[in-house]
Amino acid sequence: MEPRWNNIVTGIIGVVITTIIALVFWAVFADPRGPMRMYTPLWFFAITAWLIVPTIWLYLIFENYPFTKLPIKKRAVMIPVSVVITLICIAFFFYFYGPLAVPYFSWPKLESMGVAKLAARDYSCYALAYSAIVAIFGMGIWPILFNNWPWRNKVEQPALGFAVFALGLSISVFLFQVLVHPHFGEAFPISQKFVAATPWWKDFALTYHGNFIFGWFVWAVVYLIMTATIWEGKPWTAARKQPWIGIFGLVGIILLSLLTMYVVLSVMDINLGYAIPGGRRSAGLYWRYLHSAEVAGFMLYPTLALYYYFGNVPKKFSEEVNWAIRTVIVFVAGFIIHQLYYLAGPALLGVPTSWDSEAQLALVWATWWIVPLVYHCWFMDRWPLYKTPVTES
Repeated sequence: MEPRWNNIVTGIIGVVITTIIALVFWAVFADPRGPMRMYTPLWFFAITAWLIVPTIWLYLIFENYPFTKLPIKKRAVMIPVSVVITLICIAFFFYFYGPLAVPYFSWPKLESMGVAKLAARDYSCYALAYSAIVAIFGMGIWPILFNNWPWRNKVEQPALGFAVFALGLSISVFLFQVLVHPHFGEAFPISQKFVAATPWWKDFALTYHGNFIFGWFVWAVVYLIMTATIWEGKPWTAARKQPWIGIFGLVGIILLSLLTMYVVLSVMDINLGYAIPGGRRSAGLYWRYLHSAEVAGFMLYPTLALYYYFGNVPKKFSEEVNWAIRTVIVFVAGFIIHQLYYLAGPALLGVPTSWDSEAQLALVWATWWIVPLVYHCWFMDRWPLYKTPVTES
């Protein structure tokens, strides 16, 4: 596919269209001033995060099978299919898995156990949202870092998809149990120490809260997506052969994510003073870990837009220089978007005016913003902004 116009014009049009779509649906479903008012903020965050998970399944794992047989225009049918899968997944957690196995996944189940309505909603939506983030990473590891090794070019769809899906699901469940489940052992008024281990990070993170995990884990999601897009697999492909490329990439992304989180925390220390263990709002460590994740979230849209709408420019320099310039572009754009969100968000999106309000969760918009983009780029191959190249006979 090639841009219908030049990269810059096509890219700007793509950004404008997907942003307008995101704003319109936000006004209807999420804006606290609108008709649905689903920004609590965790309720809409849970829905938004789970809207992305089926796109990973359909596009990365099953490679759009069986919809590849349809013309590009008609592949828009994948959007309602993906939304229906999301609704089924949320219903599964609310009405089956939560009531029968793990109550904190089910808002109705927690209410029936005596948990206040608002608290029940927050507990279950926290679990849903972060299980989705874990699934995005866990499901993306094998197709992105390991290039579906050892099945690539040996097994066709849908068998390939089912194999990768099963492996990705296993990875995701394991990661959730180790990274998120311990948080819920301490989240309720009575410690659940016989059901969930004491958070293993408490001594060095100086908090029991699971936000420590997501302070670096959302960066891992960002770097995984960068690997698949603007980084074009580098620098992990330096290992040259699978599975070493995948292992190098996985370890490298985790270490790079931890480093990035601590850099962001250091910047917060410089601007806000040192955090206080047990402190509230911007003075608290749990808040700063969460806002490291939010800074990461603002890198998602510029990463995807640069790759899909702007043709992954530049390409005229060496691979290393192109890689570095693209990375700088994304970080600068992400920082600017981060600042604009807090300036314009209250008027445009209806989010709290206080940047450190406990009801302020910038990840909700940062995640929602990419939903129309991935629908357009992954399901419809950017039509009509991109077209099939005309070949000379």
